[in-house]
Amino acid sequence: MQGIFQALNFNGWTFLFQVVNLLVVMGVLYILLYKPLGKILADREAKIEGELKEAAAAKQKAEEMLTQYEQQLHNARREAQEILERANKMAEETRAEIVARAKEEAGRALEQARAEIEGEKSKALAAIRSEAATLAVLAAGKVLGRTLTPDDQERLAREALAEVERLQ
Repeated sequence: MQGIFQALNFNGWTFLFQVVNLLVVMGVLYILLYKPLGKILADREAKIEGELKEAAAAKQKAEEMLTQYEQQLHNARREAQEILERANKMAEETRAEIVARAKEEAGRALEQARAEIEGEKSKALAAIRSEAATLAVLAAGKVLGRTLTPDDQERLAREALAEVERLQ
């Protein structure tokens, strides 16, 4: 075996020195590069996980707010519909009330007109009766050819009025 080591020009001390040198370089690289790089990567991984959790929480909160806003919008639309229905109902009630008042006023005006017509009718009938009585007295006076006394005129007027009332 020694022949192989000499053919390869192998020196044990050089090999040992190179192994120690390699271990020292690896230790320095581990301390100077691997630990800080591992720490940086772990910090970055933690930061990314935190940001992902924050993003998921923000997304959840946004979805909740969207649901809440949709519910509020639905409630607002429902309230608006209810307000419109109440307004329509009030308008219908007001219209019905106005129509009822108008009918009532028209009925009162009709009754008042009937009462006025009845009064005018009574006045006209009284005037006709008076005129008929006067004409009857005058006609009776001419027929009899004499002047009637006031008692005769009154009696004839009463009889004429009774006859006119009977004819009505």
